Amino acid sequence: MKTVTFAERITSRLSNAPELEHAARGIADDLRSLGHCVPADDWLIVGGSLARGEPTFIRHQGEPLLISDVDFLYVHYGDAPSMSIGELRILAEKAFPTVDLMTLPLGDYRAIQTSLGFDFKDLGLAVTDHGLPEHESVQLDARDAYEILLYYTQAYFWLGLHEQWCAGTDSVHFHLMVNRLCMKILRATGMIDGAYAHHDFDSMAPHLAEQMRAELHWRRDPTQPSLDPGRFWTYLYDAFQRFDTEFGQPRADAVNYSRYATTSSGRVVARHHQAVHALARAMADAWIAAPDAASLATVKRRAWERITGWTGSGRQRSPEDYFLTHKQEIHDHLLAMKVQVR
Repeated sequence: MKTVTFAERITSRLSNAPELEHAARGIADDLRSLGHCVPADDWLIVGGSLARGEPTFIRHQGEPLLISDVDFLYVHYGDAPSMSIGELRILAEKAFPTVDLMTLPLGDYRAIQTSLGFDFKDLGLAVTDHGLPEHESVQLDARDAYEILLYYTQAYFWLGLHEQWCAGTDSVHFHLMVNRLCMKILRATGMIDGAYAHHDFDSMAPHLAEQMRAELHWRRDPTQPSLDPGRFWTYLYDAFQRFDTEFGQPRADAVNYSRYATTSSGRVVARHHQAVHALARAMADAWIAAPDAASLATVKRRAWERITGWTGSGRQRSPEDYFLTHKQEIHDHLLAMKVQVR
């Protein structure tokens, strides 16, 4: 793919794409340079917001600055990558603000489904010259959307956003992180009706589209007055109601009743899903009943005591401690369960 075409693809959903032409070409050049570092037997693919054509830029010293994560997948033909992944990561991190780099053997790439497979197969942009590996397209369903919802609810805790909120944190970084997770919750909810991208407004329920537009509007200029951090819990409450309707009942995880339930990694993921589901349900219900941050902290503590069976002896680990400790385990087992089935 030529640099100009690449640049057009990565900003294709943005209304201000013409203003970003120079910045987009710079990003495309950096992506292609990384692709040229990869040996001919392997592939490097971009997914996420760049593949969807809707990365976030903010104005910095009068120029557009990319603040979205750049999601890479390295697919190797042999038993192991043909180059040092550590060295590739270093090169990528010199070019982009935040990099997520995963690796998969070719067989697993072809087998993987869910939103991860959709990102890197149906939407994926190959930055190596020989395009994407041969593969079949991915069909997403409500289970995939629910997995995204629960994952980013866990992220709310391992990022410590609730504790920062209660402490009165008002930094731009804090509000950007809340905004990012709010958009994840809204996108997961919209996926039930086929709205995979943040800009798929026509496929979203009208109120959801308006909420997403508000989040996107604020994100383009985070120097604006901040939005209420409590909206995360309003969005999550509404999301749970929508998923309950879709499934016909509340679901404690996105693993049981699916083909992933028989995998060893799926059982690990389900356990962590069930913990965050029970906690988040209690907190979201409490927020809707009485939207007060201090009261919500009490609900969080009491709900976590019930979930963990804590009896008061010894120090009680907070949800933030728990999910941060298990963050990598959750990530690794989510990926593993998706390649343990064929």
